[in-house]
Amino acid sequence: MRYAINICMRGVYAIQYSSYLTTAGEFLSAFIEKHSGFNQSIENDIPTDKKLLTLTSLTGWSHHKLNENEIETIFIPFVHMHFRERMIKVWEQLDSAKGRLAIYEFDKQYRMINDYLYDTGHKHGNIYKDFRDDRIFNKHSPIKLEFVDVGRLLMYNDSEYEKLVTALNTTPLSKDDVFCCNSWKDYIEQYITNQMIIKK
Repeated sequence: MRYAINICMRGVYAIQYSSYLTTAGEFLSAFIEKHSGFNQSIENDIPTDKKLLTLTSLTGWSHHKLNENEIETIFIPFVHMHFRERMIKVWEQLDSAKGRLAIYEFDKQYRMINDYLYDTGHKHGNIYKDFRDDRIFNKHSPIKLEFVDVGRLLMYNDSEYEKLVTALNTTPLSKDDVFCCNSWKDYIEQYITNQMIIKK
């Protein structure tokens, strides 16, 4: 990975997702890395100045390692309402138990996200709140958790995409970033055509 001279645009990010959302996480990782700063410009041969690391869990890396890598933001993909029914139906065709597990995991994660964002629910046992509180207690610099509704991206939701672009401190996807697509919506359409988001 090479770094650009423009330090003000440099950033180190991470993505974390559970095993039941493996393909969703892989999709979001690939999507993020297509954006300016992560990839090498097709026309100008500009080196990358941002990088995206993958975490298997929020507790998988020590706070020291997170600090050492200078991670600013951790992206966490989730699925709530949008695209959810389509995903679950695909699972249920293969195994009804997988469909029930998906519903349970989707709801559990969404509940924890809301508890974190609105500071409600139990004080302990929420991985997002525990991560934040542990960093505060041990006097580490804060790391922002950015929750990305993958279903909304797959439904071409502009506000969800704008939120992602802002968090990445980058510009919207263009043909300069991906030669096959004129916009981020073209990229999403191509992805949906080729595969489902949830790992079967």
